[in-house]
Amino acid sequence: NGSILIAPMCKISEKVRPRWPIPEILTIVARFAPTLPIVPTADLIEKSVKVPEKKITAVSNPSRYNGKPRLGTVLELLRVTAYINSRLSDVNLPFLVLHGSADVVTDPQVSMELYELANSKDKTIKIYDGMLHSLLYGEPDENIEIVRGDILKWLNNRS
Repeated sequence: NGSILIAPMCKISEKVRPRWPIPEILTIVARFAPTLPIVPTADLIEKSVKVPEKKITAVSNPSRYNGKPRLGTVLELLRVTAYINSRLSDVNLPFLVLHGSADVVTDPQVSMELYELANSKDKTIKIYDGMLHSLLYGEPDENIEIVRGDILKWLNNRS
């Protein structure tokens, strides 16, 4: 009984959240065109995968969405992550949260907030210096083995 969270999106960081009045304007437009792919974002592969060869594989994944994010999807992410963030203190199950310190897709500070606010008696956080968002795929193999080792150690200590 527990959870392992890898670079969780418990909140959209203020560092990347659009500034007023953009969210209000986009909310109005989304009422009429929620599937409009107009949200300006950089390619997440560049921001989440460190190893160049692994970027090529990630880009060629046929399940990967390649367009700009749809307006309704982004607004829903903002709404849901705000709700999750407001409930961090309700978390009371054992958990391990893993995050790269150089992650710009989901802010490691948000993982630290989860760790600090959660009411769980059994909670662990690991922040990996210099690692990006894709801890189990996009890092060099030796970094991936460190993360996997930490996951296995946490699981083995509880089983």
